Amino acid sequence: MNYGDLIRDSFRITWRNRYLWFFGFFVYLGSVGGGGGGGSGGGGNGGDFQEQSSAEIASVSATAVQSTFQNVGLIIGLIAVSFVIFLVLFAIYVVSQGGLTDSVAAVERGQRRSFSTTWRAGAHLFWRVLGQILLFVGIVLGLLLAVAIPIGLLVGGAFFTDSTAFKVVAVVIAIPVVIVALFVIFIPVAIIRQFARRTMVVDGEGVISSVGSGYRMFRRNMGRSLLVWVIQLGIMLGATIAFIIAALIVGFILFLPTILLAVAEAATAAIIAGIIAGIILLPLLIVASAILGTFNHSYWTLAYLRMTPGTTGATPRVV
Repeated sequence: MNYGDLIRDSFRITWRNRYLWFFGFFVYLGSVGGGGGGGSGGGGNGGDFQEQSSAEIASVSATAVQSTFQNVGLIIGLIAVSFVIFLVLFAIYVVSQGGLTDSVAAVERGQRRSFSTTWRAGAHLFWRVLGQILLFVGIVLGLLLAVAIPIGLLVGGAFFTDSTAFKVVAVVIAIPVVIVALFVIFIPVAIIRQFARRTMVVDGEGVISSVGSGYRMFRRNMGRSLLVWVIQLGIMLGATIAFIIAALIVGFILFLPTILLAVAEAATAAIIAGIIAGIILLPLLIVASAILGTFNHSYWTLAYLRMTPGTTGATPRVV
C-alpha cells in the first residue's frame, strides 16, 4: 500500500466532495470532548468574622434554594431542551458515521454520491451503527475494568499497609502497567473499531460479526494497520496544531478592534465588534473542523479498501 497515495486520495475526496463536510463536522464533533472543574476553600480566625460569614452563607444559601424552587419549571425546561439537543446531535453523528463511510467507499469505486444519498445511506444504517457504537462502548468499559480492578486492588492494598516501600513499589508497578495497557489494548481496539465500521457498512456484515472481522483484519495486517494509525495520528496532531495557531492568529486579528474599543472604554462598540468578530470566526472554525473530520474518515475508509482488495463493496441499498 502506497501511504503517500492514501493521504493524497483522502485529501482529494475530501476537497472535491464538499457536501461530505456536513457529515465530517459531526464526526469530528463526536470524536472530541473534555471537561474539568475545580474548587477551593479557606477559613479565617475571629469569632465575629466567623459568625458574620456563617450568617452570610446561610442567607445566600436560603436565597439560592428559594430561587431554585421558584424557577424549577425553567430549570427542568432547560434540562429537557439540552437533552433533546444532545439526542439530535448524537443522532446526526450516528447518521454521519454510516453515510460518510458509504459515500467515500462509493466515490473511491467511481460511483456518484450526493448529500441526499449520503444522508439516506446513513439513515438506513442508523440502528446498526448505533448498535456497533454501544457494543464498542461496552468493550472499552470491560477492558477498562479488567485493567483498573487489579491495579486498583494492588495500589489500594498497598496504601492500607504501613509500609512506605510497599506503597512506592505498588505505584512504580502500576504506572508502567497502565501505560502499556493503553498501548497494547486500546490502540488495537481503536483500529479494530475503524475496520469493523467499514466491514459493516461496505461489506454489509452484522453488528457482532463485523467486530470479529475487524479483529481478524487487524491481526492479518498488524504492521500496516499500526503504521496507518501512526501516520494518521501524526497528520491529525500536525493539523490540529496548525488549526489552533491559525485560529489564534485569525481570532486576534478579528478581535483586535474589540480589544482596542474595550481599552478605550467604549463598551457598546466593543460588544458589537466582538459579536461581528465571532460571527466571522465561527464559520471558519466549523469549516476547518468539518474538513479534518472528513479527511480522517476518508483516510480510514480508503485504508480499509486498500487492505481488502477483494471486498465486494456491498453497500446498503439507498432508498
